[in-house]
Amino acid sequence: MAGEAAMRMAILWAFAIMTGLSTESCGNEKIDIAFVFYYIPDSNTELSRSPYWHDPGMPVKLTAHLRLSHSLFLPSGFRRALELLEQEHAMIVHRFNIADEQVRPTLEQEISRKRFSFIFAKGCWHTPVDKYMRSRILRLKPKSMKEKNNTIAGLFPACSSAPPPDEETGEPISLVYDVIYYDKLWLRGTFSHHPLAIHAFGVDAGKTFRASGNQRSGGPKLFDYVSVGIFAPWKRHENILDKNGSRLVVGYGWRPQESSEVISALFSGGVAVWQNLHPSKMCLLYMNTEKLLMAANELGGGERVILEARACGLPAQDIEVAADNHKILEFLDGPIYNASYYSSQV
Repeated sequence: MAGEAAMRMAILWAFAIMTGLSTESCGNEKIDIAFVFYYIPDSNTELSRSPYWHDPGMPVKLTAHLRLSHSLFLPSGFRRALELLEQEHAMIVHRFNIADEQVRPTLEQEISRKRFSFIFAKGCWHTPVDKYMRSRILRLKPKSMKEKNNTIAGLFPACSSAPPPDEETGEPISLVYDVIYYDKLWLRGTFSHHPLAIHAFGVDAGKTFRASGNQRSGGPKLFDYVSVGIFAPWKRHENILDKNGSRLVVGYGWRPQESSEVISALFSGGVAVWQNLHPSKMCLLYMNTEKLLMAANELGGGERVILEARACGLPAQDIEVAADNHKILEFLDGPIYNASYYSSQV
């Protein structure tokens, strides 16, 4: 316990030096944090043609910075982690949706005024978020880590691919960020080049997804196989067509044409399709399923679905993972990371 307390104090002291805040103010005052993301509401037909996807989850309230007038949906574990940053870690999270270009001047002005101690973004390499961060935001913030009132910039890469090299320097573009948050230990080696790469991930286990009240009986189940995830090629939902018995795919839209093709193939093969099932109902579904099929390739995610299903009480032996998706195996027998772990790592 003493060692842990000393480590926390050392981290707090280092943070205070980098941001220009005193350790006393870090402990007693709220710290302003900017979260930059790119969200396309499905009801906006023009914007929804974009390939940049979002995960459905529990809605959060829109702020003045989120000018799009639709409900914002974020992965429930990440959403809950943001809430815990505010409730338990003395931070105020300001959300900026750069899909609305009117938001960008406000964000840039606030950064120029050095309002934020920390600014982090969620998106893969060369997506709108990463491009905007590297082309604008990182140019506005002080470059010297020793400068007082410095803003620390971090990225949550929403993908499993390695950072590509910078066209000018040849170095991985991840190095322009002060900190990288990776979501699986499988990626630890990928970011070994970065001086500050931290594992941070979790689902809303114990709240939205919990085993209590969701008993898994030994009798017949409603479905033999269930596949969950966005209707995109890398999810490979069509693999469920090779399975026997009653089958269901629970998903949500991607590009309209490609999603329609996936759904049509599933319907033609006798597979039931549900869209945008509320997270609170997912535990009931998992408890009435013989096998959860995770057919995605190594670029296709699936980490969150597996942890949520396990949090609901689905045994790992009842989760079938594609043989060529090695990155996902750690989520079958590893810890069920929750939102508290997620926020603490941040």
